[in-house]
Amino acid sequence: MNRKLTIVAIAVAVAMAFAVSMAIAGDPPDQITIKKSGDKQPAVTFSHKVHSELTECVTCHHEAKTKEEIKGCFECHGTDAAAPAPKDAFHDQCIGCHKEQAKGPTKCKECHPK
Repeated sequence: MNRKLTIVAIAVAVAMAFAVSMAIAGDPPDQITIKKSGDKQPAVTFSHKVHSELTECVTCHHEAKTKEEIKGCFECHGTDAAAPAPKDAFHDQCIGCHKEQAKGPTKCKECHPK
């Protein structure tokens, strides 16, 4: 009996996580280009659609609780002293995940093509 309750609890948790993700996500754009004005590095363009299928929205949009609360990266990173600098945030988050998953680019020119 306890095992059935555990399975049901896990199923409910997964369904809720999926529902929250969908409520935040809506219809995400297919591609995102990240380029801060004045940055010397070339822009980074990636498939938002692919990433949104691989992870929860809150992985990157960590402050958003609803679709309407989703902000652009530079609304906090680079403007809010409490938030990590953009370069640090992107490198830690993106490259860290790519290394952890053993997928995706991890070298400068792989993300910043000239």
